[in-house]
Amino acid sequence: MAHRRVGPVVVAALLLGGCLPNGAIGTLAPTLTISEAGGVAVAMQNGAPVPSFGWQPRPRLDLDGRWRVELDELDVALTMGDRDATLAAIEDEAGGRHLPGFDDASWRSIDVPGTTNPPLEGVEGGAWYRTTLEVPVDWAGRATSLRFGSANYVADVWLNGSWLGYHEGGTTPFAFDVGETLQPGQPNVLAVRVHTIPLGTRSDILPWGLIDWWNYGGLTGSVWLEAAPATNIVRADVTPHLDAVDVTILLAQPERLAGIPAGPAGEREGSRGTLLARIFPATVTDENLLDPDPRALVPDVTAPLVVVEQELEMPVPGSVAEAGLTVQFGEADLWSPSRPALYVLHLETRWNDRPLDAREARATDAYWTTFGIRHIQVDPIRPRVLLNGEAVFFRGVGLHAESLRFDASGRLLHGTRHQTPEQVLGKLRDARRIGADFIRAGHEPADPTMLMLADRLGFAVWEEIPLYHATPAIFDRTMRRGIPQQMLREMALRDMNHPSVLFHGLANESTGGDERTMALSELHEVDRQIDGTRLTGQAAYAWDPADPTHAPLDVAGFTFYYGVFYGDSIGPDTRRALREANATHPGKPIVVLEFGRWADTAWDEARQALVFEETYGALERYRADRPSGFVSVANWWTLHDFATQITGIEVEDFGLMRPDGTLRAAGELAMEAFDTEGGQGLELAIEPELERPRVRPQREIGDGALVGYLLYGMGVSIGAMSLALLIVTRRGGRATGRRRR
Repeated sequence: MAHRRVGPVVVAALLLGGCLPNGAIGTLAPTLTISEAGGVAVAMQNGAPVPSFGWQPRPRLDLDGRWRVELDELDVALTMGDRDATLAAIEDEAGGRHLPGFDDASWRSIDVPGTTNPPLEGVEGGAWYRTTLEVPVDWAGRATSLRFGSANYVADVWLNGSWLGYHEGGTTPFAFDVGETLQPGQPNVLAVRVHTIPLGTRSDILPWGLIDWWNYGGLTGSVWLEAAPATNIVRADVTPHLDAVDVTILLAQPERLAGIPAGPAGEREGSRGTLLARIFPATVTDENLLDPDPRALVPDVTAPLVVVEQELEMPVPGSVAEAGLTVQFGEADLWSPSRPALYVLHLETRWNDRPLDAREARATDAYWTTFGIRHIQVDPIRPRVLLNGEAVFFRGVGLHAESLRFDASGRLLHGTRHQTPEQVLGKLRDARRIGADFIRAGHEPADPTMLMLADRLGFAVWEEIPLYHATPAIFDRTMRRGIPQQMLREMALRDMNHPSVLFHGLANESTGGDERTMALSELHEVDRQIDGTRLTGQAAYAWDPADPTHAPLDVAGFTFYYGVFYGDSIGPDTRRALREANATHPGKPIVVLEFGRWADTAWDEARQALVFEETYGALERYRADRPSGFVSVANWWTLHDFATQITGIEVEDFGLMRPDGTLRAAGELAMEAFDTEGGQGLELAIEPELERPRVRPQREIGDGALVGYLLYGMGVSIGAMSLALLIVTRRGGRATGRRRR
């Protein structure tokens, strides 16, 4: 998103206020790597394969709730340094906070998930978190992992005084094998050092600064412990095709558990066994809509559509093994926003040290996941997006992952990134009320609950990594560190089985030519290696419709603000820019990821409505589901007002809806214009007729310059934003220095 009304002022404040990011490049390495052994490529993090993070029917201890927290000034050089060199100093800095015997009785308590810096009074910085937990004695000998939904921005974790590792990145999940550090049947102390590095102070983190949302710090996602048998299913990734699904299954056995009986079968190294797979139709109702357990969507577990059984060999201790199967369907119900058909996959492993006899083997692990069968592609003949072979024109809204509380007058009182399932459902119902069938999930990876509900209710989703307002220096420094690549892999791995995620965004309103093109090209390849079932794009400034940096991507994505920040007339300038973008990229669908305007006053609301009417009219004129059309997405920014860190604004009134839930004039127009069919969502029972499944065999299992760069990138934004500021001032827009509410 552009830096509304105050873009040049914000940039000038950064430069003059001494907040220009320093030139230091951290030596902290990404923790996610792609390892290959025996021909199997596996995403590894903190010494273990990256798990799915979805809800599983395993022993689980939720750690959400009240934690002891102390805000602290942390040394950023230690935070961003290689842990081989900085861990000892970090523990010295801790002053015992990471040790079980430390007295934290004087610390305050806050909610996890939550934030250490709620708007409006909160500031970014460091914090120590502590909690005490106890797991049952029978967890001994199990493969137990500690999982975090998200922690912003760098988190170091200790269990019972032993350092488990770290993670960088504010909105993606991570996990640790707690190994022998966990003491079943006894009190265990978990300590987390979270450093929310103030934005605008470094050029090697993401986002780096100049954001138009609130940077919620601390433990912003759920925390839990999950126990599994010694040999367990780590993840099962479903790749859908129109007539089949490929399932890639990862199994692991921690080296520390080699030879240790775990689970009812007492499996041993060298055992052979079976993999049993079942596929069920999913039924979504009011009663199970918010239930994260995939089993809740199966009305009859005795009536699978598909049953597949094949041989397995137990993985070598300390390694990961891959198994694969393909189920070919004669005819299947396809997922789309208008009919969100879902299936449920159930996997079981059964081990036996005698010659294979499935009747004698007992189940040792179970895994459940939902998926949808759908195929998205760019039409090879015309510039349009095809979903299941049909041209689409999505109408959408932006949604920020946050929950805000306002008083009766509309003034913001409090905010947090955490949303309850009911709150997320309320937002999606607001989107459906408008008629939207597409969601842009802010400028970060989407809230997992939102994706679960988008799958079930029928919304197409664009989610992205926070390469936001990146300059050539930002691209260079963050890509060199490998942080965008890690964030993209983590997002793609977490959301692999969500059919609603159709697009992966790789950057937003960034500058630079060759640097941006090279970064986007590399990220596109990273995405293809991990996933390959989504389309890639960026959100580029539409003031340059001939932007060549879309070349490596699947779609050409833009943010359109003609008549708001640039241009003389809304409709004609928008139409001209669309034609120029199409002429520059004749084979790529145009995806409009933002158009909108603020609505502070009655006059502004009227102007906002005019912006919607004229811009949407221009976009619909070239909609890709009509002959000669090339616009596949028209997305308004945003559905609701949102908190911002831009000084003097507090809340961005861009919403189609007011904080009290009523529609602004633009919202009324959107409800008339977004004539989508909408998803069925509720009471959806799918019982497709299938031909006899054909299953492929299991795959074989194997073992000074910075300042110049910044000024270059910022100069482009400053020049354009200065023009925008002049236009807004002349047209009676928001005064940059006016105090909000």
